[in-house]
Amino acid sequence: MRLADRLTDQSWQTLTQLYQPIIGPGAAGLYSALFWLPERDTYKRHATLLGLLGMDLAHFYEARLRLEAAGLLTTKVKTADDLTSFVYELRTPLLPADFFRDDLLSVQLLGVVGEEFYRSLVTHNTQPATDSADERDITKNFLDVFHVDGQELNQLPATITATRDTLPADAGAPALHEASQDDFDFKLLGDILEHSFIDTRALRSHRQLLLTEHATYGMDEVTMARYVGEATDLATNQFDAEQFKRLIAQSFGQQSRVRPTVSEASPSAAKLAQASTGPAASSAEQALIKVARATAPALFLQGIKQKRGGYVTDGEQRIVRDLVSRQLFPDAVVNVLIYHLLVDEERPTLNKALMDTIANDWSVKKVTSPELAIQAVRERQQAQKQPRRSRSRQPTVKETLPDWAKKPAAAQATTTQAKLTTDQQKQLQERIAKLQERTAEGKEE
Repeated sequence: MRLADRLTDQSWQTLTQLYQPIIGPGAAGLYSALFWLPERDTYKRHATLLGLLGMDLAHFYEARLRLEAAGLLTTKVKTADDLTSFVYELRTPLLPADFFRDDLLSVQLLGVVGEEFYRSLVTHNTQPATDSADERDITKNFLDVFHVDGQELNQLPATITATRDTLPADAGAPALHEASQDDFDFKLLGDILEHSFIDTRALRSHRQLLLTEHATYGMDEVTMARYVGEATDLATNQFDAEQFKRLIAQSFGQQSRVRPTVSEASPSAAKLAQASTGPAASSAEQALIKVARATAPALFLQGIKQKRGGYVTDGEQRIVRDLVSRQLFPDAVVNVLIYHLLVDEERPTLNKALMDTIANDWSVKKVTSPELAIQAVRERQQAQKQPRRSRSRQPTVKETLPDWAKKPAAAQATTTQAKLTTDQQKQLQERIAKLQERTAEGKEE
């Protein structure tokens, strides 16, 4: 049995309050027993282990499966000389905030403890303790008590740097030192920060934020390290994520003159509507794809705005950062979407509602490349050209007139007169004559 990570008091509290309702007291007890097992680095027979734990094999196996499912235990097996050996490796419980962000764990815990108690667990495990109204914090920090030369912090003495190279690797090393599959080199960033006063462990939970800022602004490792340093309190060694984002956004917004991202050779003046409708991309589209692949979204947006004499607003920065952080599309697809809204549709600024609408549509259509994005733009333009049917227009109902209604008025009069008797016709003529005489007398008067 061995440990994969270090356990703290917070780890044991999280195990008891958050994990135990899910895995049960038996699995939690097995975790504790394995941790406190004497001489855990040496192999032991399962019979000895079961005797120490006070468990039978069936309950041990069930508890082991629950620990494995919850991510608290890794089991490895190897066979040598017909002898099968198991290696149990304990994993550190997640931090409370990460636990509640995990869909499987949080849903399972909610089902066990109910909504009211779940909310109280979230509050208790994630909210900092509030001081009483009559309490005043007078705790001194390191710099209040000790004098430290700032120059020595920026450039550590050779003795310190030399001896650090001989230190054993830390089993709990931060994720910043792990190789990244992205083009951003986290190991290089970690190496840069190691030679400063910044504790890289404080950045372990902000890995995704660093990736988002890198992808949005095209920021290299050296520049990223500088912003991390500016957003870290020297006295408390606490990294402020919101301050980090504000610093980058302010710096980007204040750039009055930068190298144009969209060059004169780029298709900023060409419309996708005028591009080829065939399967092969036009020269304008090829140029757009080339620039979109090579440029970070914020810089791409800035290039278009500068070419038109405008500037990137704070709201547009947030819109682009939000879309990039969702990791729905490659950066090149985000750039094509920006180009379509600002150049194709000649909009002065990005509209979040419209951008989200198109992004949702592209996500459903599995748009994963700038070529597919351009094709989706073509389809959208074709749909906009189609006449829309009015939903309020009622269908026209044609009715056939009866034969009597189709006859002319004279024919109808003749038919009506034919139905009168001779006496009735004579009386009608006399009434008409009298009416005409009265009308004539009235005119003479």
